[in-house]
Amino acid sequence: MSVSEQLLDKYFKGQCSPEEKLQVMHYLNEMEDLPDHLLSKAEWDEIQDADLDELKSEEMLNVVKIQTTGKAYRLKWFKIVSAAAIVLIALSVGLLNVLNLNQDKAGIEIANTKVLNIEKSNAINWKSIVNYTDHQQLMNLPDGSSVKLFPGAELRYAIPFVSNKREVYLNGKSFFEVAKDKNHPFVVYAKGISTTALGTSFTVTALNNSKFIKVQLHTGKVLVKNIDSVPRISPFNEILLPGKELVYNSLKNKIKVSDTRTLVAKRESPIKELNFQQASLVDVFDQLEKHYKLKITYDRAELAEMSFTGKIQLTQTITTILEEIAELNKLNQIKTADGYLIRK
Repeated sequence: MSVSEQLLDKYFKGQCSPEEKLQVMHYLNEMEDLPDHLLSKAEWDEIQDADLDELKSEEMLNVVKIQTTGKAYRLKWFKIVSAAAIVLIALSVGLLNVLNLNQDKAGIEIANTKVLNIEKSNAINWKSIVNYTDHQQLMNLPDGSSVKLFPGAELRYAIPFVSNKREVYLNGKSFFEVAKDKNHPFVVYAKGISTTALGTSFTVTALNNSKFIKVQLHTGKVLVKNIDSVPRISPFNEILLPGKELVYNSLKNKIKVSDTRTLVAKRESPIKELNFQQASLVDVFDQLEKHYKLKITYDRAELAEMSFTGKIQLTQTITTILEEIAELNKLNQIKTADGYLIRK
């Protein structure tokens, strides 16, 4: 701390104000050696303190209190305000977190509600009908089609029934009389096989304990195909005409289409002849393959519209029989290593 020479001169002349006097006294008390132009320490100690009247002393004390107390009060108020600000900030942050948490919870609840609503809207209602009796049961579907359920058969379908397709799922044996509706195909699914019809009658047999699935067409036309996507299963599409029957062997992955109206000669022992009436060439060749135990290769599509009526004497050689059939239908017969090839 330092004071000016002018202030010191005023002090020694007794012209200082109480505040200036305190300042100079504080300065002089801190100094060990006074400047040369001032009193020495020994002379300073010999000087007696000047008497200060009581009124001046009280005035000086009040000034000091105001200056010190004011600073302390301001410091205390500043600390209180700072603490209050910190508390307010903490409360604001906490409130914001609570609001965000509530919003998050509300968002999660809304999302869960939307998912639940979607799941409800996508839910499928199924109707299942099982014939637990020992006789056939007749039932009507919502589209007007009728189904005759054989004992033990089960039929399932979605509600509403008519959408883009009329689809039913069968386990067992049933006869279908399908109501005509070109805009909504009627599809029966049974053990990996689908049978599609627009308006017709047919029978599907798909028993649990059997490796065979059978489709018999009575009237109209149906498309039969496999719907399994297993690589080892060869895909097939077969259009059946009235009187045709398709049998699918699920173990061997083979199909056989035959004519239920094919007449076979009286089975004597041994069989001497086969009698056919408007039989498909496919069925005729199948019979010959079984009897002569050889392979007859041909294109089913090429022979689909060809038929055979007549008697085949099994005492003849297979070469002679095939030559006659090929000549009647303008086909070519070629001998192969394991049998015969028939083609146009």
